[in-house]
Amino acid sequence: MFRVRNPQKALRTIALVRYSLAALFLLLALLREEKLLFLGLALPVFLVARTGYCPSSAGRIAP
Repeated sequence: MFRVRNPQKALRTIALVRYSLAALFLLLALLREEKLLFLGLALPVFLVARTGYCPSSAGRIAP
């Protein structure tokens, strides 16, 4: 496990990266032919960002 000075700031940054990745997949779905592929990738990324799931701790990140 990594140690950080400000855990809340680190969790917000991780959530921002996850939401940004979901937004990127949605943008690619608008611009590319493979719409179902990118929409299918955007959905789980968005759900992971929304729920705060963290596989390294095998559970939910407490906000």
